[in-house]
Amino acid sequence: MPAASFVLRRQALAIPAANLSVRALGLAMRLGLVVYLARFLDMDAVGQFGLIQGAASLAPVVLGWGVTYYLGRELVGRPPLEAGRLVRDRLLLTIASLAAVGAVLAALIVTETIEAPRALPWIAAILFLESLAFDLHFALISVGKPVAANFLLFVRSGLWVFPAAGLGLAFPTLRTLDFVLLCWTLALIANFGALLPILAAWPLAAIARARIDRDWIAARMRGSKLIYLNDLGIVGMTYLDRYIVHSMLDLRATGIFVLHWAIANAVHVLVTAATVQVSLPALVSAYRQGDGPWRIELSALVLRVLAIGAPLALLVFAVAVFGLPLVSAEALPISGPLLALMLVSSVIRLVGDGLNYGLYSRGLDRSLAGINILGAVTAVLLSVVLLPRLGLVGVGLAMVLNATLLLAARAAVLAARHRIGPAERADG
Repeated sequence: MPAASFVLRRQALAIPAANLSVRALGLAMRLGLVVYLARFLDMDAVGQFGLIQGAASLAPVVLGWGVTYYLGRELVGRPPLEAGRLVRDRLLLTIASLAAVGAVLAALIVTETIEAPRALPWIAAILFLESLAFDLHFALISVGKPVAANFLLFVRSGLWVFPAAGLGLAFPTLRTLDFVLLCWTLALIANFGALLPILAAWPLAAIARARIDRDWIAARMRGSKLIYLNDLGIVGMTYLDRYIVHSMLDLRATGIFVLHWAIANAVHVLVTAATVQVSLPALVSAYRQGDGPWRIELSALVLRVLAIGAPLALLVFAVAVFGLPLVSAEALPISGPLLALMLVSSVIRLVGDGLNYGLYSRGLDRSLAGINILGAVTAVLLSVVLLPRLGLVGVGLAMVLNATLLLAARAAVLAARHRIGPAERADG
């Protein structure tokens, strides 16, 4: 292993160790919440929560216009006044987008073109606050406050599960989805309250008075089309399946899908945080040293992912299929075949994510974005075709096939670039 890559990996691993623990705890809380909903409410509640959760993850990306990609780079090294002004302008764009979409949806509801969802006030508050929190999370990382960013992420994504489920267990009258959404909303408010001391050193009054740079906003929106489509592709592959299940089956089937997805996604999130994400600096450094060191580094990443991801997937499968029935008075609707397919998909996705970082480290931005956009389209088509024929197992199979296609596409591009040799040029 190249010495520079080894040093970079040690540095990258040293910093995220605490963050990984926070991510793991938050993930355990969210998974526990889904199990709590399935056990003490019903699968319809799990389905509705999964749809809201998906919307909360989609909204910041759909209404973000790809601007965060450039903002993160521009914030690095800026003094607080300049950084704060850029963040404020970014938030104003998000608020304007949310307001526009909210006005359109309100008009459709008033004219009875669409039906208002249950718990609309909580959903609106969650989508609004999550979108702002998403922008601020990446801004904090870019200005050198990753620990604060991940702590706030835990506050709004994991910590609130304790009162939501704990009070529900203690007081049966609180075992409702409305109470869960109330706890989520209060956690988001607490997130912004905890943010105030972090920003105390910033000249907030001067930032508020500074002129809004509309030219900067417009230029970033014009220049981020490919990045925006890439972001849509990534988030679409992650969350669109549940909406397809809901539209073609029913809310209970959506709940069953979300339950299995939450279990399988735990493997993907943990291995990504522990292995894939921290490997990016080493990959970039290795590529600067030459194609040979880079190939060694990428191969090592793939082997680490398989060595951690595959055994973890087997462990999760055994616990979910054989362990949960032993500790639950009422059996959860766990399907062995569906969970197995989702876990296989997670492991393949992890290897594909490693190759995705390989594309990024070589500057192959257009190939990276094109494959992700194609992956989102393929994911929808496969689910629409296989779901009516095989039910939820068809969606699991679609996930495996799509992950395999993405892996093959990324491997093919990297192999082609390797044959080009030293004359390679970045395609971004």
